[in-house]
Order: sequence, then C-alpha cells, then structure tokens
Amino acid sequence: MPPPSSAAEHHGPSGHAETGLAAAIHLTSPSATDVQVLHLQSAFQEPGTHVTLLLPEPRVRRVVLALPVEKGSGRKYGHSLDEIRKLPAPLRDGTLFAAPTFSTSPWLVNHTSRTNSRQEDHLVRVVVPAIHSHLGGPRLPLHLLGFSKGGFAALNLLARHHDLFATASVWDASLLSDRPPHPQLADATGSAACLDEYNVRQNLRRHAHRLRSACRIALGGIGTLEADWTAGCQLLEEAGIPHRAYRDACADHRWSAAWLAPAMQRLLDMEAHLLPGPEGGPKER
Repeated sequence: MPPPSSAAEHHGPSGHAETGLAAAIHLTSPSATDVQVLHLQSAFQEPGTHVTLLLPEPRVRRVVLALPVEKGSGRKYGHSLDEIRKLPAPLRDGTLFAAPTFSTSPWLVNHTSRTNSRQEDHLVRVVVPAIHSHLGGPRLPLHLLGFSKGGFAALNLLARHHDLFATASVWDASLLSDRPPHPQLADATGSAACLDEYNVRQNLRRHAHRLRSACRIALGGIGTLEADWTAGCQLLEEAGIPHRAYRDACADHRWSAAWLAPAMQRLLDMEAHLLPGPEGGPKER
C-alpha cells in the first residue's frame, strides 16, 4: 500500500502538487447522527459541490470514496450511501464512506480548457485534502469504489495516482467508453488529445509496472456491460496486473447493495493483504 504521507505532498501525472484545498469548507450535520456534509468552494468546479460523509463507529480506520455516476445530487441511478447503509455491519465497520458531487457528468477527467471543469483536480486537490483535514491525524488508507463511469474513473485514478489511492473495487465498469467516445466523455475532456490522456485501458498499460507489486484491483460484474468486463479482465491479464475478477454480483445497473456487498468484501480483503503485518513487513497472502 502507498506509504502514509501528507496530502499536500502528492504529485499527479500532470506534475501538479496536491494543493488547492477549498478556500472555505462549511460543515453541516443533517438530522442523521452518522452523516456530515462538507460544502466546498473549489476553483476546479462550479459553486455548490459538496462531500457527504457516512461515519462509522467507533473509529475511522479507512476512507472509501464512492464515485458518482450523475452530476450534482442526481438519483436516477440511486444513491451510494443509501445502499451502503444496507450492507452488513462487518462490511461497514471502521469505514468512512465519502460521496463527492461534481457540477458536470463525473468521468473524473480534466477538461482541456474549462478551468471550472477539472474533475480530477477537484477530487485529488480539493476533496481528498478536505477529508484529511476534517479527520485530522495521520493519513488513512484511501480506497476507490464505483460502477459504470465511476468504475472507469476509479481505475483511471488508481493508475494515475497509484501513490495516493490504495485499491479500486469496481463493478460493471465502463471500460470501452472511447469506442466510439461516449458523448459525455468527449464533452468532459474537450479535445482528442485530452481524451487520449484519459484512455483508461492505455493508462492501465502505461502504469502497469507500478501496479504489479500487489493486488489492488477488484473487477466485478455482470450487470449490462459484459463486453467491458471481459475486455478489462483480458487487459489486466495481459499487462500482468494482479486483480480479482468475479461474476457473482448480478444486479441492475445502478447503486445496489447486491453488488456493493461483494465489492466491499474484496476491497477489505485487498487492504488486509496490503497492510503491514506485526513485524512491519507485508502480510502473507
């Protein structure tokens, strides 16, 4: 797993330091006692983005980013935290689930020219530092969880920021969205060159050497994107990237506890193998 480090020290593929923490973070606590909302001001998004935190008991041992598939607070495909609440307690214990919002369709890419549509920068340079700042203390393991375009984003982010994120557990991930380019993705990137920069399959190949030391990817299916799942399995095998591929989570293509349960179980299993053992070395597999 990436060693603990200050979030402000991280540098992504573009060479940008992980700075740009929101100029103001406004915290609200809805009626639910286990929920808090961080309202953010970010130069990388239009006004109004926030991060909803689902708090665990008794203490936070890890952070899981539930990556959205809709802009804003859209719920056409359900809501991640509503379904996560349905998971058995062992799959939630010690985990702070964080659901960020974005002002445009969230492929988690930077637009080539629109400065207020830099989703990757917003997540890495604003959302993550805001969560770390809110929690205080040493950096905790930070994981990625998503489906559809959220799965696309999770694998891209792990490949591009392998030292920031520990694992990516995805289901029914959109891995063939550039054949031809999905209209939303083309609009989110703004140019052919930028679209190529975020080609998730190419990024996994480009950074394969950094992902071969441990199993950090769980690739689940199948909902509706069977061809994407098959292509993802073949790519990871050919690139020599350790992963856990499974097909035992049939569910509708939306947020659902039916696929979140096996996805979270595999995420926790991967983390258990990444964390240091009693003598300071890696746990045995």
